Amino acid sequence: MFFRGRYEYSLDTKGRLNIPAKFREIIVGEYNSELVITTALEGCLDCFPLKIWTQVEDKLNSLPSSRIEVKRFKRFYISGAVECSLDKQGRVLLPPTLRNWAGLDQKENNVVIAGQIDKLEFWSQERWGVEALATTGSAADIKGIVEALEELGVSI
Repeated sequence: MFFRGRYEYSLDTKGRLNIPAKFREIIVGEYNSELVITTALEGCLDCFPLKIWTQVEDKLNSLPSSRIEVKRFKRFYISGAVECSLDKQGRVLLPPTLRNWAGLDQKENNVVIAGQIDKLEFWSQERWGVEALATTGSAADIKGIVEALEELGVSI
């Protein structure tokens, strides 16, 4: 099963985020409620089921650690990772360091939860708006995205 769709939720005062029922069913049913959440380069949070996260770690571990780009990315991405699980109400606690990274603080507690096939992304509403504008801002932007996808063999 895949994570698809986009939802908007709010963090509670303790930093807990409700996961949409559609996603919760997949996480509980297929992945025993175990998650890993980490800092993403774009200023959001990546949320993987633990089983998929271990595959990501295996791929990253197979990359040549002699390359500085690999070292830097692993240093950033792996060190930001936090294991967590859904509570009985279907919420996940986002630690303060992750909330700070993603801009989810007292002023901005609205979260866009975006399904990304094998993971979820958690965005502040403000940053999601900036990202959406960057994606669809102009015909040239859209054309560039379509061309890049076609180069990879994906036509939409």
